[in-house]
Amino acid sequence: MRKKFKVSYELVMVLILVAMCLLFGVLTDGLFLKPKTMIGCTSDVAYLGVQAMSMTLIILTAGIDLSVSYQMVCSAMVCATVYNMSGSALVAIIACIASGFVFGAMNGIIAAKTPINPWLITMSTMYIFQAISWFFGSSYAFSAGNPIVDVLNMKIGGVVPTQLIVLLVVYAVFWVLEKKTTFGRYTHAIGHNENAVNFSGINANRMKFWIYTLGGLTSAIAALMYMGRSWQVNQETGFNMNIEVIALVVLGGTSTAGGVGGVTGSLIACLIIGVLKKGLALMGLPGTVYNFIVGLVLIGSLIFFAYLQKRKKMVSRKMAIENMDEQKVA
Repeated sequence: MRKKFKVSYELVMVLILVAMCLLFGVLTDGLFLKPKTMIGCTSDVAYLGVQAMSMTLIILTAGIDLSVSYQMVCSAMVCATVYNMSGSALVAIIACIASGFVFGAMNGIIAAKTPINPWLITMSTMYIFQAISWFFGSSYAFSAGNPIVDVLNMKIGGVVPTQLIVLLVVYAVFWVLEKKTTFGRYTHAIGHNENAVNFSGINANRMKFWIYTLGGLTSAIAALMYMGRSWQVNQETGFNMNIEVIALVVLGGTSTAGGVGGVTGSLIACLIIGVLKKGLALMGLPGTVYNFIVGLVLIGSLIFFAYLQKRKKMVSRKMAIENMDEQKVA
């Protein structure tokens, strides 16, 4: 008996990605299909993709982190301040990563120790991190010759951006973490039933602490990537960036109800958004069109997952009723 071919969500996403590339290729008279353009479009979203890796784990636990954008801004400002004071790129990078750990741990401690909804926790810390960024009170700009800019703005072989390499390395780490470790399996399990995880002897709160802390670490990495891409950072940098990161994860197939999804879908979604950004830019359309489309994608994905969740409950209820009827007949 032949096995029925199952179409995965990731495969559908890849087909959408290919279709978008072909569409923009036609609309830009083949300009978009040039290898340098297609590979280069990842530089515009790689830092978002890195943040989406940890956000995927957070949402898998039925949580959320609205503060990632301003965690990134604060880490970038710490990096810039330390570099200006010490003149050492290595010390600045260490300070940046350390600050990301601290910022992520703040969310993690509150999420692990209190019953407060993650939306409220991270919305509150978002305003705290935004205020911290204003305390720095300056805009930091870099020029060629700065090691951070030179390395993270470099193209290997003149074609492949360093930003893409960093994104793929971070993805590989999170893929192993999600798919090949007990940490990843219990992350999914927390989203399905946190009480069951606790009853199995695993401390779900401790896991949530580390998951939110990973969010801070990836925000720090994204801060370094952003400075390499844009050469500057200021208090307005993080505006709406958290929505873009969440949109990537939801578009990638991770349900906000928790337990369903994975980092592979988030990576493909990142590439789709990168193609969308570059394609619209080549067509000369303003950023408001991009924001409008991202908003539509986000609300459409949420409606889709709400429908799937409702259908899943209906199927479970139907199966339960059928089992009860069978038991009565027996």
